[in-house]
Amino acid sequence: MVRLREQYKKLARPQTVVSLFVVAVMIGGWFWSPQIIRPSRAADVPIITPLAQHVQSVTFNVPVDCSKVPCLALTFDDGPSPAITPQVLDILDKHNVKVTFFLIGLHVADNPALVREIHVRGHEIGNHSWSHRKFSELSPNQIEKDIAKAQYAITSAGAPAPRLFRAPYGDVNAMVRSHVSMTVVSWNVDPEDWRDRKADKVVEHVLSTAKPGAIIDLHDIYQSTADALDPMLTELEKTYQLVTVSELLSLPSGQPGIFYGR
Repeated sequence: MVRLREQYKKLARPQTVVSLFVVAVMIGGWFWSPQIIRPSRAADVPIITPLAQHVQSVTFNVPVDCSKVPCLALTFDDGPSPAITPQVLDILDKHNVKVTFFLIGLHVADNPALVREIHVRGHEIGNHSWSHRKFSELSPNQIEKDIAKAQYAITSAGAPAPRLFRAPYGDVNAMVRSHVSMTVVSWNVDPEDWRDRKADKVVEHVLSTAKPGAIIDLHDIYQSTADALDPMLTELEKTYQLVTVSELLSLPSGQPGIFYGR
């Protein structure tokens, strides 16, 4: 009993109490501090996940003056395609390139989420008619209804109302032009990716005919076009700034006329 009382007296000394308190605080902090990850077994979940895992890098496109630097615009017709368009979007993201998609209303109605994805990723959307009929064979009333129906499908999918129009097959005459109230965009480089369906041929054609101010007509409905895109962009970026049609032409909203290139 005497020995126990002596040990109690030692523990009760002020400096001893303070020391024990400090040790207790340190141990508690080691277990509970949100700033420190404790050594753990493989099955344990870390308290803190590095911030870099939650924050995606953000890049901003700086406006380009295409009157001073060589620019060209890639355009994609006839989509969106649930099989091909997502591949095209991912490759464009890889190169941080923005393009113009001319969408068909029928395909938009079947793939509204994909239309929103095109818009969210920063690309320009144009109207490519409702059902891809030759406009020179339609009446003025049919032309106006066809364009309006496609326009409604695109806006209903959650994208802004297009202000650019591309006629199916590039089929535009004076009658068609007089009944299209949008800026009409054609092209001056056609790699005919719809004909050969071979990626290497598409790349070769684009690289051999590309020029400053070019509007290149591609289609995001062919696997061969998606396969051609990465090597094509890798080479084009060495010479050109790749921009949307509106950026290439410096188009104000509602600009009349038909444009084939800059």
